[in-house]
Amino acid sequence: MADPDALIVDESGALRVEGADLGRRLGTQAGRFELAANAPGFLIFRQTGENAPRVQMAGEILGRMTVMEVLGVVAQAGWRGDLHVVGEGHHVLRLDQGALKAAESNAEDTRLGELLYRSGLLARQDLEAIMREVGEDHFGEIAVKRGVLDAQELYAQLQKQAEAIFFASLLEDEGSYVLVRPPDGDELTGTTIHVPIQGLLMAGVQRIDEMALFRERVPSSSFCPDPSGSVPPPPSLEDNARQVLALCDGERSIDELARLTGLGEFAATKAVYHLLQAKTVALKAPRAVDPEKIQALVARFNEVLQDIFMAVATYGGLAQTRDTLHAWIEGSGYGSFFGRGVDELGMIDASYVARAMEGVDVEHPLQGLHQALHELAAFALFSATTTLPRDQELSLARDVNARLKAIRLQ
Repeated sequence: MADPDALIVDESGALRVEGADLGRRLGTQAGRFELAANAPGFLIFRQTGENAPRVQMAGEILGRMTVMEVLGVVAQAGWRGDLHVVGEGHHVLRLDQGALKAAESNAEDTRLGELLYRSGLLARQDLEAIMREVGEDHFGEIAVKRGVLDAQELYAQLQKQAEAIFFASLLEDEGSYVLVRPPDGDELTGTTIHVPIQGLLMAGVQRIDEMALFRERVPSSSFCPDPSGSVPPPPSLEDNARQVLALCDGERSIDELARLTGLGEFAATKAVYHLLQAKTVALKAPRAVDPEKIQALVARFNEVLQDIFMAVATYGGLAQTRDTLHAWIEGSGYGSFFGRGVDELGMIDASYVARAMEGVDVEHPLQGLHQALHELAAFALFSATTTLPRDQELSLARDVNARLKAIRLQ
C-alpha cells in the first residue's frame, strides 16, 4: 500500500507528491529551492535567493533528550535564529545570545487565552467573547483594553506563555527539529523577552522528573482531592498546599483548583501530591463529564461553525443553511444535546450542551461529543457548498478540514 503522505523521487530525479495534506503544506512554501544536503535516507532543500533563511542545524527527534541536547548546544554556542520543533505540535523558539526571546506554537494548551483562563485571570465566557471578536492574534491587546489585566501583567503572561511553549518542546520525543538562521545582518523580529536557556533547561528537567514522580500518586489533573475524614495538615505544609487545601471539597478537580488559585497545573499537582503524602486529602475518581472541558470543546467547534456561516452569509444562503442544519440535528438524534441548534451566528449553546451531558452514562462521553460536533461541522460545510461559488467552496473546505483535524481531545 502506497504511503498516503509522501514525496516520491523516481529514478530520473523527478518529484511528485502523494497525499493531499502534504500537497497543502508544500503549497505554503511555493518558490524556487536548491538541494542543500543529500545523504542516505534524507534530503534537505533550501529556498534560493540572497535573503533566503539558512539552516544552521536539523535532524530527527529520537527521544526525550534530543531537544534538550540541541538547546544545550545552541545556548553554549550563542547561536541565533528560530528553532522549529515539530512533533505532536509545532513549536517555534526564537533564540539569541543564549536566551529565549519569544515563542509561538499551534498547541491548544499554550494559547495565551487558555493560559489566562487556567491562571484564573479570565472567565471562560470572556475568553470565548474575545476569541469571537479578534481571534488569537490580538488577544492580549483586547484583554488589556477590557481591563482583564494591565500591560505589566500581560508582559508577565507572555513570558509565562513563552516558557510553557519551551517546556512543551522538551516533551516532544518524536518528530524533527530545524534551526533556521536569519540572513546575515537581519535582526530577529518579534522578540519580547530575555530568559536564559540554561535556566529554562534546568527548570524543564526538574519539572519533567517531578511530574513523573507526582503521576505515581496523581494519575491526572481531572481527579478531585477530598479532605473529608483525613488528618489535619501538618504545621510544615507549604503555602501553595495550604492554598489548595482551603478550596478542596471533593468536587473540584485539580484543574479547577489550579485555575482558582492561579497556581497552574504543575504547582497545583505538586501541592496535591504533598497533601496526599501528609494524608490530609484523598483522591476521588474524576467526574464522568467535566463541564469546563465540554464548554471548551464546543467553543472550538463554534469558531469553525461561525466561519462557515460568515462565508454563507456573504452569498445570501444563511437562512437555508441554518434550516438545513436544524433539520439534520433533529434527525441525527443529537437534538437533546444541542438544544435549539445553532444561533444566528451558527454557534451551539455551550452551557446547554454541558448541562445536557451531565446525565450521560457512557464510557467516553467527551469522545462521543467530539464525534457529534465533528459530524455537525462537516454537515454544515456540506450545506454551505450549495450556496458558494466553486472557488470559495474549495477555499472554505480546505480551511475547515484543516481546522477540524487540529481539534483534538487533550
